Amino acid sequence: MKEIKNLAFWHWLTNFWSLLTLLFFVLAFINPGQFNGLLVNVSIIYGAILAIYVSNKEITRWHNKQFTSKYYGEVFVFLWTIVMITFIIIASVNGKYSISPEFTAIYITILGIFAIGQKSKALKNS
Repeated sequence: MKEIKNLAFWHWLTNFWSLLTLLFFVLAFINPGQFNGLLVNVSIIYGAILAIYVSNKEITRWHNKQFTSKYYGEVFVFLWTIVMITFIIIASVNGKYSISPEFTAIYITILGIFAIGQKSKALKNS
């Protein structure tokens, strides 16, 4: 039970930082040149929190035979992919906008963490 409460905390924290990070990236995209120094810090914090959450989730999955996740990483991947595609389209049409390297890095981080979590889940269920 303690593992589940701990997981709920990390889930909440991950959601909070996901929204905050996404907000900063959208604001930085709309207002080129602003928030540049902040994006590095927000990206590092968000990447670390996401990695901790997914690690805790997978460890709980492996230790608790009855564990079934009610949280779906696909939603995060879908949301970040939609934002990435939107940024690519807008930046290619209007030279005023560009995608920050931090956004690309955090997007790849999200994909990588999701892929590792999916592989862990598949191994556990096989």
